Amino acid sequence: MAGFVSVAMLLIVCQLWYLQVLEGGRFQEASDKNRLRIRPIAAPRGILFDRNGVPLVDNRPAFTLSLIPRELERDAVARDATLGRLASLLQIPFADLQEAVARVSPDAILPVRVRRGLSIEDVARVEEWKLELPGVIVEVEPQRAYPTSRFAAHLLGYVREVNDEQLKQGRYRRGDMVGQSGLERLLDEFLRGQDGGERIEVDAMGRQMRLIQSTDPHPGAQVVTTVDRRIQEAAERAMEGHAGAVVVMDPRNGDVLAMVSTPAFEIDRFTGTIDRNAWLRVVQDPDHPLLNRVIQSQYAPGSVFKIVVAAAGLQEGTLAPTDRTHCTGEFHLGQWTFKDWKPGGHGTVDLLGAMRESCNVFFYEKGLKIGGPVIAKYASAFGLGAPTQIDLPGERAGLIPHPKLRRDRRVGGGWHAGETVNMSIGQGAVLVTPMQVARFMSAVANGGVLWKPRLVQRIERPDKGVVWSDAGTVTGHVGLSPVVWAFLRQSLWSVVNEAGTGAAARIAGLDIAGKTGTAQMIAKSRADKGQDHAWFASFAPVRDPEVVVVVLVERGGKGGQVAAPIARRILNAIFLEKVAGLEIQG
Repeated sequence: MAGFVSVAMLLIVCQLWYLQVLEGGRFQEASDKNRLRIRPIAAPRGILFDRNGVPLVDNRPAFTLSLIPRELERDAVARDATLGRLASLLQIPFADLQEAVARVSPDAILPVRVRRGLSIEDVARVEEWKLELPGVIVEVEPQRAYPTSRFAAHLLGYVREVNDEQLKQGRYRRGDMVGQSGLERLLDEFLRGQDGGERIEVDAMGRQMRLIQSTDPHPGAQVVTTVDRRIQEAAERAMEGHAGAVVVMDPRNGDVLAMVSTPAFEIDRFTGTIDRNAWLRVVQDPDHPLLNRVIQSQYAPGSVFKIVVAAAGLQEGTLAPTDRTHCTGEFHLGQWTFKDWKPGGHGTVDLLGAMRESCNVFFYEKGLKIGGPVIAKYASAFGLGAPTQIDLPGERAGLIPHPKLRRDRRVGGGWHAGETVNMSIGQGAVLVTPMQVARFMSAVANGGVLWKPRLVQRIERPDKGVVWSDAGTVTGHVGLSPVVWAFLRQSLWSVVNEAGTGAAARIAGLDIAGKTGTAQMIAKSRADKGQDHAWFASFAPVRDPEVVVVVLVERGGKGGQVAAPIARRILNAIFLEKVAGLEIQG
């Protein structure tokens, strides 16, 4: 009996020595894994509202697949088996799962997010195989929700998980959702909240036993923009099927009421995981859906630029409303012949008639009389050829050629009269962005005040109230006499209301002023439909302007036939109640 007891005790001691000395570390690690789990709780991102308190983008709960590195199998073969099973269940590339695990330490206790936006079916499959998927969890996180997949895509922008380049800045943690473009990027520091977290006790199966510690998340700030969602939606509907841009601005303070660039990209495709082929299709798309045409594309303004030429001539005294030109459809300068858009010409026209009918020959002749330097001076005064300073990245400056600079150069020749002729109708080297045209037209509407385009009115936090606000910024003033301003408004009114080139924008009961533009894509082109950019820049009502609407249709044809009807639909939606009331009274 004594010998038997001694052998039994020896076996027990040996087993204890094996468990505590040889395998003690491994069992302690397994015990820790099975006891505690840290679960971050993502803070809801701040909501972007329009000027009337209607959400432009909101949050909704969504399922996220995550891996906890420390709870995965230590053995590489067993770990790969788990990842392979998960890849098969959810149709996720096995290499993506391996890459997600390799990015962090094997001892990391924080979840590594692998796939956001799981469906209910995906969640059910994961839960069904839970015992076979150690270290795999499904979390509920707030996710951005948009009215439509392309709604205000270039204005709002999109959020996406922080990339390696952004991680180097030291401001983010892996897995954070960060604004990558548009207002989401501009206001990211305000929109991102402060994450919370939980420390929970779980059993060996990963089931929660009890909550040890909890920290509540703090949501991001609320942002009130200048955008009017109703106008934005109307502008997007009006531009369906066209490539181009629309800007709707309040000339009284520079508020951007709507900003549309078409075609737009699908925001939802960029918030989640996008494979390389899908990304290449978007980047290589010949329609360039990622390009914000409102501020990043430059175009010849065409006849819209005639407003600048008329203002320069009238203010300098080199042009008078009574000046006349007989237009035969051609203008000869040396050996060069410059055509009018209308075969056969317009006959004898004065300045008002030239503006109303957009007579090129009149402006060819008077532009030479006014002079290139003077035209360039007034174009710069109206803010053309310089950034509008809008708070969005990537804005282009446009181009206003300066004859004085060209004349001083010895290389490449000086400034030629033909360049002044082209410049007089907004062609040649002149380039503008739709946002610049909107600010320029706002100055015409309000009497010369150049506003910085404003996108955000104020930012509010629930616990602190208003933390930032913008009352608007004046960046310049165009000095023209009241008589000149009055003539410009009268001539632009006649373009729409007296059988001018903008007649397609006319709305009964609403006084609209505007200017059409047809910008040739290729020098000496035949202006075939589809080769020219179509412009229409307008404001209404004429006596007390409330909105400026600028429409650009790429390769659309003539401004009066294509862009003006689009502007009419937008203006009709803006003033729908007012116009309807006037029609009832009539």
